[in-house]
Amino acid sequence: MKKVRNSIIYSFWDGCFASVQFGIVEQFATPFALFLGAGDVAIGVLIFIRNTFVAIIQVYSADVTVRLGSRKKLITTAVFIGALLWLPTFFFPLLFARWQVVIFIVFFGLASAFNLFPSPAWASLMSEYIPANKRGRYFGWRGMTLGLIYLGSVMIAGIFLHFFQKISLLWSFGLLFMAAAISRFISWRFLTLMYEPKWRVTQADYFSLWQFISRARYSNFARFAILAALLNFAAALVAPFFAVYILKELKFDYFSFTILISAAVFTTFVTQRYWGEQGDRYGNMKIIRISSFLLAFLPLCWLFSRDFMYLFIIQLLGGFFWAGFNLTSSNFIYDVAIDTKRERCLAYYNFLCGLGLGGGALLGGFLYRYAPVFLGSRFFPVLILSGLLRLLVAGSFCLFTKEVRKIRSSL
Repeated sequence: MKKVRNSIIYSFWDGCFASVQFGIVEQFATPFALFLGAGDVAIGVLIFIRNTFVAIIQVYSADVTVRLGSRKKLITTAVFIGALLWLPTFFFPLLFARWQVVIFIVFFGLASAFNLFPSPAWASLMSEYIPANKRGRYFGWRGMTLGLIYLGSVMIAGIFLHFFQKISLLWSFGLLFMAAAISRFISWRFLTLMYEPKWRVTQADYFSLWQFISRARYSNFARFAILAALLNFAAALVAPFFAVYILKELKFDYFSFTILISAAVFTTFVTQRYWGEQGDRYGNMKIIRISSFLLAFLPLCWLFSRDFMYLFIIQLLGGFFWAGFNLTSSNFIYDVAIDTKRERCLAYYNFLCGLGLGGGALLGGFLYRYAPVFLGSRFFPVLILSGLLRLLVAGSFCLFTKEVRKIRSSL
């Protein structure tokens, strides 16, 4: 169908410019907060507020879509508002020097919430474009390609900050936020061109968040969503603070920081096609279990050396492991949820994971500040705790979840 083929193309271009935006704001929000004077706890609060806003607003995604009667209307409206908010996110903190960190945290949370609010609706729409037996391969290819663009935006932004900080680090950040806003507006334009197939949700398709969680005893997907949220909680204990550790404790410059975060970004997206094909062939749940065990040992690797090249290799491995988990988790949801319930399933899944990310970051901020020094750093005890919790969740994936489609028996 020509409308569907064209929509897939428009979606790809939307993804290209959205990747530029996310590459800038996701990787450089913490450095900008540090520049404004944020401490360890404030960084934890930043990620907590951001993910809490994202989580809460996504609970209502499916309900808003039903009221609008269109997934496309929800997507385009939310993305437009999100694009508008990036410039105030930079400028408003500068008007109130005493409260600039607090104002930045609030506006960053709002801008992120509106940018991610349409994610369930977008995923529901895209799942209708792509046949079930090709989703792993397609989304793997898409993720790999857009990941390279994301990586490019991160590296260009980092190099830009490195060389222009002597002129004005403040306005260098300002230009980055402006680039993020412009990129998101271009992304929004392509979204307005997409075709929306006929879609109707009945009362029988409705279920509340509490009904979803309370069915965990019987529902394979509900158990998976809760465990994924717990894994995100464990990861968020440390994830927001790698930037703090690299910039403040190791005292690496912006260029070295950019290289390290780009290493993880590179393998995350370049290997998505590989993971997508493996998920199609052997089942998404098998990849989820394997990758979650690998992720459990990842934080412990940071304990053994502060050498730049060693950390670079660890980042490459981390990106590879997270690519396997994230891609196959998304595809598993496509497998398990029927079309008319898929958006609501995704909304509740994102809500739980958002709470996990926010709660983990908030607790991690306090732990980073007050944990005892171990091997010369307060960050290391938090890394160990994160690894142990990840290992517990990885074992639970094996015990409490199952595959939902016919697959080969082994890798």
